[in-house]
Amino acid sequence: MGIRNSTTTFAQSWSSTQGRLVRVEVLVLFSALIWILVQFLGSRRRRHSHGFFRFFVWAVYTLFTVLGPYTIGLLQDGPFRDQTFVLWATILLLIQVSADSLSVYSIHDIEQRKKMLVQHVLQIILVLWLIGNSKGHNTSYTATIWIFWIQSVILTYRKSGILSNVSKKGGLLKQSKVVADYMMIEHEQIPEDVTPNPETMEGYEYIFHGEEEVASLLPTAPEYRVGFRQVTGTKCTTIDSVWRWIESQSILTKEDVETAKDVALSFSLFKLLKRRLCGYRIGEAGLTKTLDFVLHGLISEEGNYVRAFRVIEIELAFLYDFLYTRFDTVSVGYYGWRIYYLVVTVTVWNSISGAFSRHYHRSNLEQRVHGNDVTHWVTIVLLTIVLALSLLPDTTDRRWDIVYELHSYKQPTWGTGISNISSVNRKAKNFWQRAFGQYSLLPDFDYHSWNVLPLLSLGLVDATREGQKAGKKIMLTDEVIERVLSGFKKSNGQLQDGQSALARNQLLSQFSWACTLPTHIHKILVWHIGTAIAMDGHPVPPTGDHRVAKTLSDYCAYLVAFVPDMLPGHGYDTQRIFDAVVMEARKSLTGCDTVSSRCEKLMAMVLPSGSSCRILQLGGRLGGELRGVVPEARRWKVLADFWAEFILFLAPSSNADIHAEKLAAGGEFMTHLWALLTHAGILERPSTTDGVGGNNGAPAHDSPV
Repeated sequence: MGIRNSTTTFAQSWSSTQGRLVRVEVLVLFSALIWILVQFLGSRRRRHSHGFFRFFVWAVYTLFTVLGPYTIGLLQDGPFRDQTFVLWATILLLIQVSADSLSVYSIHDIEQRKKMLVQHVLQIILVLWLIGNSKGHNTSYTATIWIFWIQSVILTYRKSGILSNVSKKGGLLKQSKVVADYMMIEHEQIPEDVTPNPETMEGYEYIFHGEEEVASLLPTAPEYRVGFRQVTGTKCTTIDSVWRWIESQSILTKEDVETAKDVALSFSLFKLLKRRLCGYRIGEAGLTKTLDFVLHGLISEEGNYVRAFRVIEIELAFLYDFLYTRFDTVSVGYYGWRIYYLVVTVTVWNSISGAFSRHYHRSNLEQRVHGNDVTHWVTIVLLTIVLALSLLPDTTDRRWDIVYELHSYKQPTWGTGISNISSVNRKAKNFWQRAFGQYSLLPDFDYHSWNVLPLLSLGLVDATREGQKAGKKIMLTDEVIERVLSGFKKSNGQLQDGQSALARNQLLSQFSWACTLPTHIHKILVWHIGTAIAMDGHPVPPTGDHRVAKTLSDYCAYLVAFVPDMLPGHGYDTQRIFDAVVMEARKSLTGCDTVSSRCEKLMAMVLPSGSSCRILQLGGRLGGELRGVVPEARRWKVLADFWAEFILFLAPSSNADIHAEKLAAGGEFMTHLWALLTHAGILERPSTTDGVGGNNGAPAHDSPV
């Protein structure tokens, strides 16, 4: 009876007016806290890929989209008619529509934008109903309520336009189509007396700005593409003219000029890359000038590989902002919003001062704790949070400000984005996590997870498969970047599957058998196992060939185990091959408790006749033969050369969605290589002698494919 009475008493107090007031106060403050977390986590998730962090961001985003509407519903359904509670409702409404840093959690949410916008419109109507039925005559509160409500309407309209621009069924498709049509004839726009120069971008009329103006035009015959030549009064700004304008600005230092040119180039390349998300044909693929752009432009004659990689990093940062936040090419640098936020700041400050004044309108529903009016202080806290977040600088550094100024060719002054461009250069390495995922099969194939969290979360957390234990991430170094890109430049842009690296080291005849395996996944795992055996017993130094080979080998194995969709072939097939190899290892290496004993047993396996060898057996054979490569420095060099060449060979892919998805999870090194090869006109890997490729290499001639 005691428990029943206590339960009844609690239920009655919880459903009472005071109980509902407590619930509303807690939910309002919690919603404001969630808003703060969304603002700070949105731009940081592209620098973190830890599973717990991603789950936390997902939980915060989900609560953010649920708590606000629920609390507004409580206010509308209860006896909360005082201006104070109506002000709370308008703040909650503003919170729902004003978080710029995390517009959607995944790219799949973008196509659900209509559902999201309908919810916002219903909330706007509910809050308007509250405003119409509010009680109180605090002039400061009245002004603030109406300004917040009007701001929410405007931001909802803005959000609708931006999400439509990102949607494949809306603006993304339309604007990318313009770029795709233009790039089909871009090489024909170059005057005959102009020789394309990738170092100065002369002869490279890639679109920088203006495609929005012609997106609504109908295509013209006979190709039925947008007729740029026939459009009068419309001219797209191109990257070559932007570079010339930047170089003409005397206020900029030499370093600032180079950084501004890189930002502009990254923005132009970002527009070209969006075509792959829509599946449009890449018209410049196969042109000599396209390959030269990467080999002699991004990667200069001096071998500035790190600079080339930084340009790609900034480009992908633009793509992340475009997909996952509300910063896009339409709203960028829109100074009207800054004026608007200034008005809001003044209004909020006026409201706070009004709440402290002796004319403050007391709510009929008062709740006091130790003599303090809780309702009053909740209002102060909410208004302070709105004021603080309105005054905080945005989280996108100066890139978008610079792009806006370049759009309008606005003359730079000491207060503009271009004049403060040094911050972009300093933050370039902070755009992404810059880390390699690592996985090593031989130490971790016997890993078993109980998967308690996936069970408790009803599948919200993905289950860990057998043997799927990620190693500690390795930071991406300039040494790895230079090793991969230098090989690409030396091969004159020809992708090689590792055989060229073996030939340069006079070892192709000995290891050619390990390059003619049934699939690329076979090859990755066989060479990964062989590399692990060859390195067993040798500590890995912090730099050098040994470190490069170990890092890239474990990264490719990590992609097989955790991101199979980034590799050749069907992702599910790759997953099943990995699972089968894990089970084979558990059966074949029973009783081997150390990595060294596992290596020795693999090398001692007797290979069956014919072509029925398993991946483990082939890896054991390769490891034993690699151990015969002496001296050790030569062994590490051939392995580093092989993996640097092979990972670039694996990078081309038509699955753009997986790369876009991983942008919101810290980014992948493979995505950066994929983007770089796209701009070189290399869309698919060339055919190889092992029969696993297709005749998909981009031919080196002067007509688009």
